[in-house]
Amino acid sequence: MTDSKTGFDGFPFYDAVVIGSGPAGLSAALAAAESGASVLLCERLRTFGLKLLASGGGKCNVSNILDPTSFMEAFGREGRFMKPALDCAYHDWLFSFLKQQNVSLKLENKFHYFPVSEQARDILNAFANAFRHFGGTMKNETEITNIIVNDGKISSVKSNDEKMTECKSVILAAGGTAWPKLGGCSKGLELAKSLGHTVNPLYPAMAPILIRNQWVRDLTGISLPDAGISFRRGRTIFQNRGELLFTHEGLSGPCAIDLAGALAETCARNDDDTELILQLDASLDSAAWRKKIDSMRNQDGRKLVRTLLSRHFPHALADAVCRLAGCYDDKICELTSSFRDRLCTLLSGVSLCAYGAGPMEKAMAMKGGIKLKEVNPATLESRLVKGLFFAGEILDLVGPCGGYNIQWALSSGRLAGLSAARMSISEN
Repeated sequence: MTDSKTGFDGFPFYDAVVIGSGPAGLSAALAAAESGASVLLCERLRTFGLKLLASGGGKCNVSNILDPTSFMEAFGREGRFMKPALDCAYHDWLFSFLKQQNVSLKLENKFHYFPVSEQARDILNAFANAFRHFGGTMKNETEITNIIVNDGKISSVKSNDEKMTECKSVILAAGGTAWPKLGGCSKGLELAKSLGHTVNPLYPAMAPILIRNQWVRDLTGISLPDAGISFRRGRTIFQNRGELLFTHEGLSGPCAIDLAGALAETCARNDDDTELILQLDASLDSAAWRKKIDSMRNQDGRKLVRTLLSRHFPHALADAVCRLAGCYDDKICELTSSFRDRLCTLLSGVSLCAYGAGPMEKAMAMKGGIKLKEVNPATLESRLVKGLFFAGEILDLVGPCGGYNIQWALSSGRLAGLSAARMSISEN
């Protein structure tokens, strides 16, 4: 029985109140309701799970094939924080649950899992319907404006209509500031700060990289199938490889956006631009390009360098590289060794001036959030306030694109929901 009751002061009472209806909130609410807790899920927008519905272009890349260890490594040095959540709920749980809800998954590119229907709504409906089946209550257009703590533990919440709801636990799954058109905001973070939690600096993640070099922006619309990007922060080198897209502001595509959060943080820390090295074809280094150019010289010596390079790259990009190398009008047979070496160096790693990422309005995720040291990874309960739990993007953990962040949201949501229910019910 999970229906609400009346508290000591005559206000409605729930064992757990979940704030946010994204994948983390839905998963948390279901887990708590399954455990027998009375659960209220609150969404400040009219539409539940709006960001989830837009994920993956509306198709929802819900997970990927990685084992838990490799999955955690993709989140960087803080990834080990995720281990209890993944131990609690990873592929076996998620795939089994979706199968029970008649949502079949398919594997694309031998890595990404999507619903066969390619409809993100099927994922949302699976969790929402199961939650309601266990007696859970979902309220939209309900913003929690205050979390009340008495004697160091959660006692109630106050909503935007000035109504009070008594509860024993609150699960903050309100996400972050990315994608404000789809509900991204700082309200959940502000609630956590009001209770004494530290919010680490926020940066746009999974967003375009901003480049100052005009020649890059002049190539808008050109894409490369296998490019490489790298930059340095102190002794740490960040690098990625994959599809790249030139935009009117810089670089996008999986190769770029997976590094956006780290780059934005690097620029902010340095209070300056960051040198970024762009490898136009990640499979070829300078020596390989030297052999290729020498071969071109032997076979097509009378042709322009840029004409021959356009066999490997789009014409506009080949022209731009030859301009940078100073050999735009040169035939390959006329190319001196110094210009050849300069061209090979540019082809294998041209230096760009990056000044950040985003903005947050174009970011699909947020880097930064609740400081992990203030949260118990075994339960996802706050170390500062008894009965306060966290799940999903609001925590300072972000992964690359490719099913990482949704899987983390679902896994962390389940652990937080089970933990909150266990705590709340034990006190009844």
